[in-house]
Amino acid sequence: MGFLRIILALAIVVAHSGSFFGLKFTGGIVSVELFYMISGFYMTLILNRKYIGKENYMLFLSNRFLRIYPMYWVILGMTLIISTLSYAVFNNWGILNTYATYYDVISTGTLVSLIVTNLVVFGQDVVMFLGLDPVKGTMFFTSNFRNTDPQLWRFLIVPQAWMMGLELLFYLIAPFVVRRKTISILTLIIASMLMRFYVYFYIGYANDPWTYRFFPSELALFLLGTISYKLFCFFEKKEIQRLNYFVVIVFFVLVFFWQYIPPSTGSYAHIKNWLFYFFACIALPLLFQITKSWKIDKHIGELSYPIYIVHMLVISCISLVIDRFGYQSYIGEFSVAMSIIIAFILVKLISDPIEKIRQSRVVLQGGSNKI
Repeated sequence: MGFLRIILALAIVVAHSGSFFGLKFTGGIVSVELFYMISGFYMTLILNRKYIGKENYMLFLSNRFLRIYPMYWVILGMTLIISTLSYAVFNNWGILNTYATYYDVISTGTLVSLIVTNLVVFGQDVVMFLGLDPVKGTMFFTSNFRNTDPQLWRFLIVPQAWMMGLELLFYLIAPFVVRRKTISILTLIIASMLMRFYVYFYIGYANDPWTYRFFPSELALFLLGTISYKLFCFFEKKEIQRLNYFVVIVFFVLVFFWQYIPPSTGSYAHIKNWLFYFFACIALPLLFQITKSWKIDKHIGELSYPIYIVHMLVISCISLVIDRFGYQSYIGEFSVAMSIIIAFILVKLISDPIEKIRQSRVVLQGGSNKI
């Protein structure tokens, strides 16, 4: 599923910058929620075939952390360095402007908590449900962070990493959930969807961040990925039929041209997305069955996380340059190209060496490194 993952990562890049030669792919929200499903699929796969047994819980977690944190900390450090250079050259702190503006206002407790959150990633999703009181310098709950001033998320140095906060929460509970019987998984999916319904229609929170950042509601997407894995186990022993290729082709057509499908509106605004997610639940195992032995697909997929975690820094740097030369209409194309190039370098310098360590740790514990 490597090719799919990189397309979804690029869809998020263009959602934050501009279209890529007119294409927006699945946009931000759908791409993020499809990533949740893919994560659910892969975590269920490796927990059933690589990290077998409860005794491997800490090995699973530490290997997932090795996957996430080194790359994140490198981007965090690069952002701090570039922001400092930006201040020295342009008298502009860039991403750190919010800290510079509110440093004298923000309370010590709030400042420390934001620094810790930026370092450990956990809790970055929670920031999206909080605001900052500019008088007291303390945080408060808000149902819509966009109505606060300043918006607390602007204190996140790698702001898109909020998604990794949800991923990490799922990693913590996945070993205790995804191995359960199908009926238990379906029950949890229904409970999560009922929570979403309750939040949307009873409480009335049908806006961002509740639409795709609230973990209890998003758990359904992760567990749809688990159901998708169970479908893969069913399909695995069967020969690949023409119908399977047709389903995968239709799925990719929808991914590429999602922007041209008329949206549902009003109370039914999310139906279009959820119909697509249920279709993806069927398409993902077929796609994985077709591509699981393709080395090129795996290598392409390795670029998806670096692209995602570096793209906001890329966009902020590119914006400074293209604004001076009048190429604002091409920011999407430049952002995509530079994100891919930098991601490739990051994979070679960071991901590949760490991946060897991760796989060797699995072998030492008697597991398999073939997945």
